[in-house]
Amino acid sequence: MEATLSEFIVLVNLPAISHAQQRLQIQLLSEPCDLRRDLLWALAAPSLMRAAVPFFATLLAHPVADIVPAEAPERRRLGLYYEDLVAALLEAALAPEPVHRNIQCVLDNITAGEFDFLYRCAGRWFHLETAVKFYLCCGDGSALHHYVGPGRRDRLDIKWQRLQQHQLVLAAHPAGRECLDRLGIAAPQARLLMPGYLFYRAGVDIHSTAQHGDISPGHLRGWWLPLSELARLQDSFEQRYAILPKLRWLSPARLTDDQALDWNGLREALQQRPGPVLVAQLSQLSIDGTPCWGETGRGFVVPDDWGRGPAAQRSKA
Repeated sequence: MEATLSEFIVLVNLPAISHAQQRLQIQLLSEPCDLRRDLLWALAAPSLMRAAVPFFATLLAHPVADIVPAEAPERRRLGLYYEDLVAALLEAALAPEPVHRNIQCVLDNITAGEFDFLYRCAGRWFHLETAVKFYLCCGDGSALHHYVGPGRRDRLDIKWQRLQQHQLVLAAHPAGRECLDRLGIAAPQARLLMPGYLFYRAGVDIHSTAQHGDISPGHLRGWWLPLSELARLQDSFEQRYAILPKLRWLSPARLTDDQALDWNGLREALQQRPGPVLVAQLSQLSIDGTPCWGETGRGFVVPDDWGRGPAAQRSKA
């Protein structure tokens, strides 16, 4: 990549991303294939939470071999698409060892839960739960309930509690034990893989806030702002934008000239969108001699009344 780190990052008076996030974006944007870029993101993206594994590669006893992607999975839900990426990485790294996926635990015709993944590595069995999450911080970040999903139907404290008290301890449930006995698996070690992004209010210095201790300091981050404050984005120099569909929320966007919007085009597009929209900030890059627009930041633009809606009060799992 010909662009230097200082040329690559464009700051627009919004919460700055970390140097680690900058380096990850530079690494990923050198890959032109969207699917392979998502696989590399799934491999290297840091965890949102301290208690989860830091990133995928730490799950394994040896490095993951080079992944040659097949056709992209035909998914409509981002969480299932992310699971497909994790499955491809596990199967490539552990073959010919078996990787069991989405194993339902049923006892007396009652489903108690589901193991996302069961696999053996270095002679030991592991139970891996996966979650990829995107939350907007609606407070100072000192409490987990400050982090709310874009649709306000999900909250980090609710998700975190369910992961710890239900999903990660499924092996201790009678239905979980019966399922493991049937598969010939004894006492798997539970692990959690939970990358994603946390988005902070534009104009707020996130480094001065008292962030909750369970949140990993190295998490990926962005900004959010109401539609009425869209002019904040005009402060950037030689910037373009893109509205990202949900299945493109993982790795940083890399687009051609005809796919990028100027600020006026972005405003017109957003005025026709009723709900929260994830916007990528793009800068013109030259990667191995090929010009493109690469993501240098991202954030949610939300309706002006978004923050007045009710946040999730209970888990919908």
